[in-house]
Amino acid sequence: MNKHQCNIRKLKIILPCFITLSFVAPLHASVYKCEKEGEVEFSQFPCGDNAKLITVKEQNPAVPSNIVTHGDMNTSEVDTYIRTKQIDADIQQHQDKIDTFSEKMNAEIAGLRDQSDAQLNNLSGAKKETAIANQMASVSERYNVLIEREQRDIDRLLKEKLALQSMTNSSEIDEQSTQSKDIDSFIRGQEIKRDIEQRQSKIDTYQAQMDKQIATLEAQASEQPKNLTDATFDNSLSRKMTAITSKYATLIDVEQRQIDRLLQELATLQ
Repeated sequence: MNKHQCNIRKLKIILPCFITLSFVAPLHASVYKCEKEGEVEFSQFPCGDNAKLITVKEQNPAVPSNIVTHGDMNTSEVDTYIRTKQIDADIQQHQDKIDTFSEKMNAEIAGLRDQSDAQLNNLSGAKKETAIANQMASVSERYNVLIEREQRDIDRLLKEKLALQSMTNSSEIDEQSTQSKDIDSFIRGQEIKRDIEQRQSKIDTYQAQMDKQIATLEAQASEQPKNLTDATFDNSLSRKMTAITSKYATLIDVEQRQIDRLLQELATLQ
């Protein structure tokens, strides 16, 4: 027996025990089970005269039920579980990077905007304004590239995770475990819906902030430039608008991409 096989054998013995012990004091959730036109439904609130209150123990959604409840895991199940956990950790790292890049982009552009506001209202100040506006656009484009790279990595990992999940054998699920999975799916579905609402709210906020900042810049533009200073200043305003639009487009795209992923997950639960 080689070293890898020995380690897998040990893990097959230890892992189910470890996971079970890790959840000896789980959280509880209450849902209502109803039957409408012969179909079973679950709800957070009483959904009919025949509503039945069910209190369930919430396990870690990242831990598959068959791994928690069964000790006869084969090598493939162990490998799949370990890889799935690693994928989840990698996705979180990429998401953390996206959050960090977004914060840095906001901070750098805000700093440049403060410099721009301090410029004198003359030709020299207008030229400096244009240079700063170009810097703002450059910052926005640079972070957009960095964030997009992390987004592609997340999409790649999610695709791999979905493939692993589709390979999971579910042929031995009994009636009780089926109901448990339905309840787990309902609870996860409610979490997804709340997350989507929060992210949509952030998108609405970003859109409102962008519209306000663009309107402020448009109000500063000259209706008809009278001299070179006015023309140069208007050009800097145009570059600022481009930078601000690019920044908010990146921030909105981050939230929209996550909403799309959540909607895909929600579709698999229904």
